Amino acid sequence: MRPRRTKVDWAYEMETLLRTRYSEAEKVILVSDNLNTHTKGAFYEAFEPDQARALVKRLEFRHTPKHGSWLNIAENELSSMTRQCLSGRRIPDIETLRKETAA
Repeated sequence: MRPRRTKVDWAYEMETLLRTRYSEAEKVILVSDNLNTHTKGAFYEAFEPDQARALVKRLEFRHTPKHGSWLNIAENELSSMTRQCLSGRRIPDIETLRKETAA
């Protein structure tokens, strides 16, 4: 979780997932929306070319349809979490948000 949603932030989050949770996987199928930060180019903005290339080779991108927001998996997950965990609450900082959403 990061305070902003830039291409570089997204690339670092994906690198962390590949290095930790999916370290044993040769290929990871990444299902994402068409947000302009979710691109292969983001890796080249964040990392040296050799590292970026190695990360991109491990990912297979599957984008949801541009006009199919109802298919947006991330939005559905965030909507459920917001309704169930965060509704009506004001979270003061990122650290508290991390703790609350990890529970």
